Amino acid sequence: MEQEIRIETQRLTLRSLTRDDIPAIVQLLSDFEVSRWLTVVPFPYAKADGHEFLDYLETADPLDALAIIAAEGLVGVVGVGGGLGYWLGRAHHGKGYMSEAARALIDHYFSTRDVDALSSGYFTGNAASWNVLCKLGFRPDGEETAKSRAQGAEVTLKKVILTRASWAANNGR
Repeated sequence: MEQEIRIETQRLTLRSLTRDDIPAIVQLLSDFEVSRWLTVVPFPYAKADGHEFLDYLETADPLDALAIIAAEGLVGVVGVGGGLGYWLGRAHHGKGYMSEAARALIDHYFSTRDVDALSSGYFTGNAASWNVLCKLGFRPDGEETAKSRAQGAEVTLKKVILTRASWAANNGR
């Protein structure tokens, strides 16, 4: 990884992932109810998958994937590699962590990058993810078919977009 990132929120710290995070990542992604909603994550998720992911991050943009650290420890990952992507361990759902983490990352992203928009998406049926994206100001932008490695199937990916102008207007910038 070319640079260490650290973003603080009221309850969370977003930071660059390290090899020490692999056991927690493996434990959290070994839950099909988490991995089924992701495109590139296999199920079951093994230690070797975690090492492969961290190998990839060594040459990736530092914002591609950040650990979400709460009082309980690592609770998920958020990043903006190719669009906003994220996941939380199931025990950490419903606490507002993802909205808080994604809001902080998007704010950092728009304040440090010369981009006009940020894309994201969610699989049909993932109402929790759609709810997070709505809260952040994303709007529908079509749909496409995507492969879910965990499900071993093609799924419908609802594409969404957030413009810099919309973010600024909705966040007092």
